[in-house]
Amino acid sequence: MKIAQIEVRFLEAQLDKPFGWSQRWTDVRSVIVLKVTTDEGVVGWGETYGSGDSVSGIATIAKMAIGEDPANISQIWHKLHRATYQSHVYATTPANAISAIDTALYDIAGKTSGKSASKILGGRLRDSIPVYATGLYYVDDYALKPHLDEATGYAEQGFTGMKMKVGAMTLKEDADRIKATREAIGPDVRLMFDANEAYDPSTALTFAGMVVDQDLSWFEEPCASRDDAANKMVQERSPIPTSGAESLSTRWEFAPRIANRTFDIVQPDICGVGGISEMHRVGLMAQTFGVKFNPHFWGTGISFAAALHSLAVQPINQIGQTDIPYQNESVLEFDQTPHPIRENITAPFVQQNSRVTIPTGPGLGIEIDESVVERFTVGDAITVTESASSQRVF
Repeated sequence: MKIAQIEVRFLEAQLDKPFGWSQRWTDVRSVIVLKVTTDEGVVGWGETYGSGDSVSGIATIAKMAIGEDPANISQIWHKLHRATYQSHVYATTPANAISAIDTALYDIAGKTSGKSASKILGGRLRDSIPVYATGLYYVDDYALKPHLDEATGYAEQGFTGMKMKVGAMTLKEDADRIKATREAIGPDVRLMFDANEAYDPSTALTFAGMVVDQDLSWFEEPCASRDDAANKMVQERSPIPTSGAESLSTRWEFAPRIANRTFDIVQPDICGVGGISEMHRVGLMAQTFGVKFNPHFWGTGISFAAALHSLAVQPINQIGQTDIPYQNESVLEFDQTPHPIRENITAPFVQQNSRVTIPTGPGLGIEIDESVVERFTVGDAITVTESASSQRVF
């Protein structure tokens, strides 16, 4: 069996109303979707992030997988990596392309063998993954009431944890929002907050001191992602555990941050770290060094299923008899913000008692509604085949 064709599409959907975080507001959600087809007609799906301008670059990298045996997942991963990295430096488009292709290959391998992606990885250690609700962005000109209504709604749905945004308002205003949120959801629901790189170290530490009495599980991205000195300063001095690294890719970027404990918790995203293969490697690395591993998610059911399968084989953080979420068992971000593509491209994932069951079907274990893919495609899809490096599809 050979990889015969890879189709790359940029999908975008308009939102009914915008929401914001420390860096900006948005009124759209987008994703890049890959459809990998073998010469025997087996299809695998992957996804990643990027703009419409990223499609051609991802397609160029995808061309290198044409003609390969899709069962050789590791071989293809390293072939693409060697061809696109010099000294393993950061590079967004190659990392994103490799991530999407790798995920699609697990989907194909599973469909070909009748096994789930987690079975191919070695067999799951659990049947469900603990999740927390991500939402609580700024909405309605920073109004507090809709924020609190959203927070209490997550608690009523059974989520045992949720994450809110900070960093776009004054320290006092954001601190007051955290305190109001804690009061609204009560003491038994975990609360985390994400600054999205908003602060310098001294400001981050000042803010942490202002909210330390609110029983917060972690302080996410206090400083710029690659400012290791700043993040290490906060990690060493913050009374609240710190987290980050969602934008890092491959084990080579994670290794020094894990070894130096730049963050107490690392949060790779399967769409950018290098797919299922690399998520698994980074997870094992984090577990080895005693750094918590709670992956980031902001995509559709394609990457969510992939992350579930990867976490299915993630050992607990230290040896023990019982998996305890947040304490020694990885928890997965479960985006609840509006996303018309995510809401329609696959059947929705449902949490019960703040856990999501890992799909048991072959490959990723999901079905893609291709009419949704077509409906949200913006611009031209690009298809690469053995006979042509790029063929426009209209």
